[in-house]
Formats: sequence, C-alpha cells, structure tokens
Amino acid sequence: MNPMLPHAKSVRPGDDRAKIKRVIVQRALCGMANDTKWDEFIDAMRAHEGWKPSYRCKCVDGAPSSWDTEWFYHLPFPMISVEWLDIAFIVEERRNWLVAPEVTDQSEWIEALLKKVGLDYRKGRSMIRIFGYSPRSEDLFDE
Repeated sequence: MNPMLPHAKSVRPGDDRAKIKRVIVQRALCGMANDTKWDEFIDAMRAHEGWKPSYRCKCVDGAPSSWDTEWFYHLPFPMISVEWLDIAFIVEERRNWLVAPEVTDQSEWIEALLKKVGLDYRKGRSMIRIFGYSPRSEDLFDE
C-alpha cells in the first residue's frame, strides 16, 4: 500500500466514523467487508495496467453516486461507509462510427481478484456489485 494515497480508513474533512457506525446500527446492517479487504482490492485496481473500470457506489447514509473512473482520490473514503460498489466490466471501443464497437468483457480478472481478496459480490450483465453490508441491496442492479 502506498502511504501517500488514501486508503480504506482515510477520512475527508467533515467525515464522522461515529455517525457512519450509528447509521449501520440503526439500519441493522451486518458487515461483509473490512478495511484490509478494501485496501487489498483498491491497491490491485490501482496497480492494474491499462484499462481501469468505471465504478459507482452507495454509502450507508446517502444516495448512489454517479459513475467515475478515478481510482486514487475519488473513492468514498472511509470505506466503512460503502453499502455497495458497482464495477462496470464491459469495454466498448469504437474505431469508426460506421462500424459497430468492439466489445470486450473484463470480468474474468476482476472476479479472480474479488475471490482472492474475499469480497462478496454478484455479477450482472455488465457490472459486478461488491457488497459491503448485508442485507444485500439489489437497487439499480443490472440483472
């Protein structure tokens, strides 16, 4: 882990871990991920050469985010707040507007990483949802 980059326990100004923990208790959520698993996953995503997948998330105390591709500073730190994190694994490359885009499925290496780290997930048609808590939320999932 690079100590110069944010990690699972990193907080932003105004973040309150105690408030997040209160929401978790109020909603009777059960943790399925921990800081070690999140850090291992994030480090591997940051280190992956070439294409970086888009992601969006939902924190326990907020609305779903929009899609983003920045894996260094835009993640929802601290990760204890993450109810779920979606990762898009379909890549469409258009070389010419007159020809259909070339579609590549990147799910194989992402699933291998998730299994290695031990994060709970579900694969959809175009995205993988990583669950930070149970009960597992299916909101906005692309079955």
